[in-house]
Amino acid sequence: MYQQTFSRANPGCIVFLLDRSDSMKLDWHGTGLSLAQGAAQALNRILLDLCVKSTKEVGGAARHYFDVGVFGYGARPVLGGEGVESALGGALAGQPLVPIPQLFNNPLAVREERSVDAMPGSRIPVWVEPMFGYRTPMCQAIAEAGAHVYDWASAHPNSFPPIVINITDGMVTDSPHDGATLTEWAHRLTTIETNDGPALLLNIFLSPTGAAEVLFPTTPHGLPQPGPDLFEISSPLPKPMVANARASLVPVEDGARGFVFNASLVTLVKFLEIGTRVAEIR
Repeated sequence: MYQQTFSRANPGCIVFLLDRSDSMKLDWHGTGLSLAQGAAQALNRILLDLCVKSTKEVGGAARHYFDVGVFGYGARPVLGGEGVESALGGALAGQPLVPIPQLFNNPLAVREERSVDAMPGSRIPVWVEPMFGYRTPMCQAIAEAGAHVYDWASAHPNSFPPIVINITDGMVTDSPHDGATLTEWAHRLTTIETNDGPALLLNIFLSPTGAAEVLFPTTPHGLPQPGPDLFEISSPLPKPMVANARASLVPVEDGARGFVFNASLVTLVKFLEIGTRVAEIR
């Protein structure tokens, strides 16, 4: 399992779920950014990284090695109630999964971003803007992602399994949703398969506190709520992901889960890089 390479014949599918709850407005400890700003900045950098991976030469066009989805979840104040919708805007607005060439060609803007790794800031494309102010319908977000992932896996049976990465800072406000709990929705998602294995669900639990960082744990011991619940629904790291983490000098024990608590901006970017670099591009 988890051995397939990314290619135009068998592209990968990577879906990001982005919490837009009210608490995302809180300051990210020691960064000068809000949680919403930091999450959006890290996500834009990873989207750029996927675009770069999909080009064969500098200045060349992106090739269809990935389909990417970005869903924001929270209340929709105009329509009322809670909801999940694509976090991409402009020409990509409303599209659940976008081929990487379309993403490459349609950023919202190109602007200066503060560095997350002590290097000078640089101008990078922006696809996702920071937002906050709503609740946390995480079950609905996973259900929505699951519906698109199911259709994608059915259409790409020989591809690397879909990867879903959930970025959140708060308690779930909609469990149960449609009669199923968060654990049950996560189980439904991770039982979707291609011939190369089940879909992966990774969770990033952000916090405005100065608590110790926990990266790729093997147990939920000591995690504040909802950390234990998020740990339990996080997929065990497949071997290629473990190898990528160790190659990045991140110590990972056997049995580690795809979970991080209270990540710094640097760690958040590293987690996203490891979580999206699990197979080679052919």
